[in-house]
Amino acid sequence: MARLLAKAKEVREALYPVLQQSAFAERGVLTPDEFVQAGDELVGKCPTWAWAAGDASRRKNYLPADKQYLVTRDVPCAQRASTVEGCGEQIETEGDFVVPKVTAPSSTEAEVDDVCASLEEASLQVADDAAAPATLQTRRYDLSITYDKYWQSPRMWLFGYNEQHAPLTQKQTLEDIVSAYALRTVTFERHPHLADLPHASIHPCKHPQAMKRILDQAARNGKGVDPAQALFFFLKFIANMVPTIDYDFTHDAVAG
Repeated sequence: MARLLAKAKEVREALYPVLQQSAFAERGVLTPDEFVQAGDELVGKCPTWAWAAGDASRRKNYLPADKQYLVTRDVPCAQRASTVEGCGEQIETEGDFVVPKVTAPSSTEAEVDDVCASLEEASLQVADDAAAPATLQTRRYDLSITYDKYWQSPRMWLFGYNEQHAPLTQKQTLEDIVSAYALRTVTFERHPHLADLPHASIHPCKHPQAMKRILDQAARNGKGVDPAQALFFFLKFIANMVPTIDYDFTHDAVAG
C-alpha cells in the first residue's frame, strides 16, 4: 500500500504543471526559478549548504542539472527532541497537520543574518570543545531541500546515522522530531533525487500558508520579503520541528 501511495504521488507531481509566473507575494509559493535563486542565496551566505545533482535518472527538467536540490551533511544532533519538548507549545493544528506558529521579522536582512550568524559561533564552539570527548548520544544527519512541484514549495528531507554511522531506524529518527509533528507533518518517503533508503520528509502542504503569514505581517510592518530570501524563513520554521538537529553546526564549520 505504501509503495502504491508513493507511486501515485510521483505520478500526480509529474502531471502537475510547472508554476511559471511568480505568486510568492499572493500565495507564498515559489516557481522553480525562484527556488534556484533562493538556493543560490542560501549557498552564498551559508556555505555549509551546497547544490547537488542527484541521480541522473531522477533529474527534473524544470531545474538546472547541477542544481536539483540543496544538501548539508553530517549535521550533529546531540539531544533527543523530548529534552526540549516545550518548543511544541509554539504550534498550530490545521486539519490533519501540525505546523509551527510563525511571526514576521522586524527586518528581512536581520532575519537572514540571524540564520547565518551561528556559522561563526559554531566554529568558535568547536574550537573550544575540540578536546572534549564525544557524547555517546550524538547522532548525525544529512539534510536536503528539494522543490516540490505539486505544492510549489521547498521540502525538507532528513536521513540520520547513529554513533557508529549506521542508518537510524524510523523509530530512532522520530526521537529527534518534536512529538506533535511525528507521523503527522513528518512521514517517511523515497527521496525524489536519491536511490537509497526512505528519508524522513516534512510535508510541504502547509509551507506556503506559513510563508504567506510571514509576508502579510511583514507587509503590515512596512517590510518586503524577496523570494530569493525564502529559504532563510523556511529554515526558521523547520527548526521548530527538529530543534535538536543543529544544521548551522555543520561539517564545513567543524572542518574550518
